[in-house]
Amino acid sequence: MSKGRVIKVECRCGQLLFKYFKCGRGRLIKCYLDEIREDYVGVSGLPAGSRPTCPGCGKEVGIMRMVRGRPAVKINQGTVKETRT
Repeated sequence: MSKGRVIKVECRCGQLLFKYFKCGRGRLIKCYLDEIREDYVGVSGLPAGSRPTCPGCGKEVGIMRMVRGRPAVKINQGTVKETRT
């Protein structure tokens, strides 16, 4: 079992976007879709290249990419509240 914890990823407007299992330390840069525990925005069903938005304010959350062979959301640091572990 890997070490880590479930964190809440929120927009700067206060809207809860999703809960993510983060292992390791440091800032949240990318979120692998298979590690998202609860999705409130609908990120998990989007194709690569799309840009999910916050339902509260309409700002871009990030961009969907393939990272190391796994689909992930590359987080836009200006939109999402800073999360460190």
